[in-house]
Amino acid sequence: MHYLIAYDIACPKRLRRVARLLQQHAQRCQKSVFLATASPRQIQQLLDRAAQLIQPEEDRIQAWALAPGQPPEGTGRGLVHPLQPACVVAGTELLLFG
Repeated sequence: MHYLIAYDIACPKRLRRVARLLQQHAQRCQKSVFLATASPRQIQQLLDRAAQLIQPEEDRIQAWALAPGQPPEGTGRGLVHPLQPACVVAGTELLLFG
């Protein structure tokens, strides 16, 4: 299943930590927006890990499941960031963008 993940982090140091974590498991679409292909359980685990890096009173990270059958590249206008590479392997059990 495809998920759109976005964050709004107040502190630059925490922002970098969250961005680094997400880059290991998802593909950046914009500065604070990522696309991940994962199971609901994997997304919950990723959000739990990210929650350890933020201050919940100041920061936010959210994930939304995209409707089945939607292309991961989405639909856009203007300067659309291409999602490359077509396949990313993170670890031995998690295949993203297969």
